[in-house]
Amino acid sequence: MNAEGCDYAIVANVSEGRDAAIVESCADVIRATPGVSLLDTHGDADHDRSVFTYAAQGNSAVAGAALSTATLRLAERTTATIDLRSPEKSGIARGVHPRIGALDVVPVVPISARGTLQGATSIAHVIAASLGEFGIPVHLYGAAASSEERRALASIRRGEFEGLAARHATLEGAPDFGPIAPHPTAGAVAVGARRPMVAWNIELLSSNQSTAIDVARSIAGVVRASTGGERSISGLQALGFVLARRGVVQVSMNLHDAEAAAERGDTLHAIRTAIAGLAHAHGVEIGESEIVGLVQERVLRAGGDPDDLHIRGGWERAVLERR
Repeated sequence: MNAEGCDYAIVANVSEGRDAAIVESCADVIRATPGVSLLDTHGDADHDRSVFTYAAQGNSAVAGAALSTATLRLAERTTATIDLRSPEKSGIARGVHPRIGALDVVPVVPISARGTLQGATSIAHVIAASLGEFGIPVHLYGAAASSEERRALASIRRGEFEGLAARHATLEGAPDFGPIAPHPTAGAVAVGARRPMVAWNIELLSSNQSTAIDVARSIAGVVRASTGGERSISGLQALGFVLARRGVVQVSMNLHDAEAAAERGDTLHAIRTAIAGLAHAHGVEIGESEIVGLVQERVLRAGGDPDDLHIRGGWERAVLERR
């Protein structure tokens, strides 16, 4: 089975990108779930994060049951193998990506014309209840959130794994499902529903990393939507990261509701051009793009030739429909 005929997918983020055996064991439990197809796995050691994209056929009830089973199995595996208190996962050794849990984020995404945000929300609620019964605190976000104040994933991640106990003790920070106390090693999980998003990174080319990271953070501050400035881009989240193992600096971005963004002119091509201009103003050039997970082909083609995005591994690898 592949993505054809599937209306919903999950893009699960796991806080492990260094231990290949753990990553593969996570992939195995998804593959072994009847009715579920693992479409893509993307990992990064510096972020210490792996992203698993998996889908199921059928209506929201049928697909939801299969996706819920796969996600529960993934939660069982990550809880058994990942300890966020360990020296490898905390302190200076921790990955650069924010995280609250071993199984960190579970967004449900409609990926066909038949799939709806309402259907994705229903599936997210089923998954959240299942994970809560398993014993992991669950925060609902995005379209599945219980209130407008809880929609933003960034607000749920504030304080990260280390700050969960204090956050859960407050009325506004309490989880929606599961125990109030964070799981001692696996933390909590955010489960949500959203439209297709593009998670992507653009490298900055510079022999001086300290300069490059300053430039990356400056660029992120200009383009991210929350800045609200003249050159900010609606629906775009952005941060600057140093990837020490690879020796590169990235502007790391999430473009929410990518199809709507493309329709208003905020295509991947336009954003890459904008970042290239901002970097050039600092005397820095940009390098390859990196797509995390999968993207609809029309989003990659909107605004230009996908080859011009310079996606590592080739843009065809990142196309959802080709999986």
